[in-house]
Amino acid sequence: MKNYLLFTVFVALISLFSCGGNGTESDDQKDSVFVKPPNIEYGFNLDSFQVIRDTVQPEWTMSHMLAPYGVSQVNINLAAQLATDSTVGLKYVKEGVPFIILSEIGDTSQKAIYCIYPKNIVEFIVFDFRGDSVVVEKREKETSVAEKILSGEIIKNSNLTFALDQQLEDINMTGEMAEFIAGVFAWTIDFFKLHPGDEFKVIYSEKSVEGTPFSVGDIKAAWFKHQDKEFFAFRYVIDSAAKKIGYFDTAGKEMKRPFLMSPVKYSRISSGFTMNRFHPVQKRWKAHLGTDYAAPHGTPILATANGTVIAATYAGGNGNYVKIQHNETYATQYLHMSGFAPGIKKGVYVKQGDVIGYVGSTGLATGPHVCYRFWKNGEQIDHRAEKFPESVPMVDSLLPDYLEYIKPIKAQIDSMPITRYIITGDEPVEEEVEQ
Repeated sequence: MKNYLLFTVFVALISLFSCGGNGTESDDQKDSVFVKPPNIEYGFNLDSFQVIRDTVQPEWTMSHMLAPYGVSQVNINLAAQLATDSTVGLKYVKEGVPFIILSEIGDTSQKAIYCIYPKNIVEFIVFDFRGDSVVVEKREKETSVAEKILSGEIIKNSNLTFALDQQLEDINMTGEMAEFIAGVFAWTIDFFKLHPGDEFKVIYSEKSVEGTPFSVGDIKAAWFKHQDKEFFAFRYVIDSAAKKIGYFDTAGKEMKRPFLMSPVKYSRISSGFTMNRFHPVQKRWKAHLGTDYAAPHGTPILATANGTVIAATYAGGNGNYVKIQHNETYATQYLHMSGFAPGIKKGVYVKQGDVIGYVGSTGLATGPHVCYRFWKNGEQIDHRAEKFPESVPMVDSLLPDYLEYIKPIKAQIDSMPITRYIITGDEPVEEEVEQ
């Protein structure tokens, strides 16, 4: 009897410890079961394939990339042909790009079923070699958009690009943002005359893929303080049906003006308009009736206003040049081009911002630049000293809604601190300052 009681107690204890003390499986035990998530990349479950990762080497073609993985030359040629289609846009593979080959699990020959080639951070090309045919598709990773803010200050011996580069992680985003700011304020601020202490603020949308920012989306609003004068720009939809969108100031006047301040982006003024300059080629003092913008060879040159091309030719010291008649009063001329943009010839109508040629050093020039000449009533003047008329406000019917719309956005900009950078040695140190 004693042995039977001991045996009963022993069985009860085993049951107690094995069943969590209450004879049933606990919720914690149920939740503790781990299920490995599928390994998804580029939309494929990689657990279902044998995965081979490779990289395009110098001077490789698509044959070098695909032939080692059992793709016949016929299918390689077909894949290359399909890849050049406008919907795919892959003319050649680039050195250093990593690609993925997917083959059947257990296939020792590693024959490709799919090849995944990333075109950029968002787009990728899928080559499908299943069956008798070849399919080539351009696909995109899922992206997300979030509203962001940034601000900065122009410091001594720096420029707008430097100020932006301290905050934006991607060099392409820095370029996009600099182009936007310089573009939206191109009619009101001379970005070749920025001063230390000039400040800016921007509210914008940031595009990301897999948590990595890669592009600037719509710019909601921007503010720039130049020589203690404030400029605002707000994005506003004028006509949603016609997709007409513009940027306007606090009074509802469009930021766009008759003329851009400069015919090139990301350049510097190497020589200004003057009645007495020592010519670097002719080695004598003479008037320089234009403004020289030094820029790398091949930099696009933009028409600074709408107009008709009245000359696109070569002439002695001017080299290759384009002259545009804008109206009865104004004309502009662009000298020393390396060449003209496609379609640019006498009689062609161009719009503001159109590419009309490329920076060069033809004619009397010591280095690549564009000499921009500005004509008013038949006489050459300094365009940087000309006072152009302001744009007219938007139509009265839209103005009340616009003014109400920008109130909270302006308040947000006003409350934003300026991110300042103090240079210590070679590294900038960030410091936020409340306004």
